[in-house]
Amino acid sequence: MPNGNPVNEGVLAYLARHGDAKPLLERPNETRVDPYYGAGSHPDVVERVWNQLGATLPEDCRCLVLGSPALMRGDSRAILAVALGTTYALRVPPDHWQEALSKGAKQVHRYWGPGAVLDLPRQFGPDWIFGLWHECEPAWCEGAYRAEGARP
Repeated sequence: MPNGNPVNEGVLAYLARHGDAKPLLERPNETRVDPYYGAGSHPDVVERVWNQLGATLPEDCRCLVLGSPALMRGDSRAILAVALGTTYALRVPPDHWQEALSKGAKQVHRYWGPGAVLDLPRQFGPDWIFGLWHECEPAWCEGAYRAEGARP
């Protein structure tokens, strides 16, 4: 389960904030909803996370975490990326961090509406950024996958 890895605590807390009774973890073929149109994120965002960022990973990491399309490493259960409505967030390993910042990576997103802000370092952890739709992101996601496998 994704809650077995402490790196997921902030992501899980954010996704659980509405208190909806959704399964903690589902695979795409296990869900009753169409993940591209019925899981709360724009279909282009789901496509980006699952089919583009996930394409370079050595295993199928696609899943729904508390109803949100995400990528999760199978053995460590570390969440690597997650769809967030009209945007997405991904973990970036230390060896790609400066590159991500130089490409314009942001860690805070202001949504439409008063006080609607998601501060990734505070909520998810310091290694998360909002997606840029940049061509380097699949390599960053793959780097996060590899880094997570190296954790003790």
